[in-house]
Amino acid sequence: MSDRLTQYFLLALASLLVIFFAYEVREVLSPLLIFILAVFMLYPISENFYANRLIWICVILFVAWFAKTLSGLLAPFIIGFVLAYLFEPLIGLLMRLHARITRSMAALIITLFGVGSVILAVIFITPLITAQLSALASSLSTLPEQAEALVQEILSHPLAVQLGLNSQDIQESVVEWLRTRSDDIGSISANAISAIASSFPQLLSAIIDIVLIPFLAYYFLSDLPGIKETIRQLVPPQYRNMAQDYATLGGDIVRQYLRGQLIVVFILIMFYSVAFSLIKLRYSFLVGIIYGIMSFVPYIGGIIAFLSSVLVAVFGENVARTILLIAIIYAAGHALENFVLAPKIIGDRVKLNPIVLFLAIFLFGYFFGFLVYCWLCHFQRFLSPFCVVT
Repeated sequence: MSDRLTQYFLLALASLLVIFFAYEVREVLSPLLIFILAVFMLYPISENFYANRLIWICVILFVAWFAKTLSGLLAPFIIGFVLAYLFEPLIGLLMRLHARITRSMAALIITLFGVGSVILAVIFITPLITAQLSALASSLSTLPEQAEALVQEILSHPLAVQLGLNSQDIQESVVEWLRTRSDDIGSISANAISAIASSFPQLLSAIIDIVLIPFLAYYFLSDLPGIKETIRQLVPPQYRNMAQDYATLGGDIVRQYLRGQLIVVFILIMFYSVAFSLIKLRYSFLVGIIYGIMSFVPYIGGIIAFLSSVLVAVFGENVARTILLIAIIYAAGHALENFVLAPKIIGDRVKLNPIVLFLAIFLFGYFFGFLVYCWLCHFQRFLSPFCVVT
């Protein structure tokens, strides 16, 4: 008994000394070193339930830290893996079309087709975007004069006259303030140029990443079965079948969701671009792209896109009429996205009941984005008796 007490005492004393030593060398400690030490201490008792859970908690925390620390470096690898995961079903389709097509050949065909599609899209879309950006840049030089004319038009309105806001003093004060602000535009432009020049290394790194993505996607497409099997072997044997089932279900949901969301974004860009061009809103294609991309961000993205279009309309003609038409188009597009496109395209692809999908859009989309779709797909089996599709 005394020997066991002595061992416990020495173990407690050694633990205190280790904690004190770790505190003294805390400046050289890193999450990687702490992770290695924690796993080293817990591994001999990994059969214990709580020790096993602590090891998994350490692994999850380390992976999160590792991904955050190397997010910039890992970005092309993550994008390449996601693209490979999205287009993996095409591999099987091509291999079934002809017996001589190997997996590597199918991956090469898909990669070349994807790169060619992107190049063609850039060739056809870039001139339009460049023209509208040039027009936007040239209009910035006359922004103070446009704002001055707008303020004078507002102050000369009958309602402003009735409220006594058309006085010469108010007009002169506002005009003078706008003229002083015109100098800020030049400083902003100069700062933007210097910022672009200073960010040249980051720009070069982004170009390298863009060039790397097709090669990484090709290798991921070629070796995806081996990667999946390697990950599967890392899971304890008693959990492998369950983990594989959940991974397959979750992967299919995410794959179908992303494809559906890309289709929705493309349709929304076309809808808003055509609608804004019909009401003769300047930079209609750029504004339409903003609307389509911002549809990824629930609620807040729509508000940002709407305010950007209103800002463009303010410096055009027939301001009140244009803003009213923008509001109507925005409401129509929002209804089209939430009541037609999302249920029919995304909902059908991830096999969600429309009632459940509306619940996701209106109650959970603001907080969780697309993750709520995955969550609801797991729980639809419990909701299906109450939300049967007829």
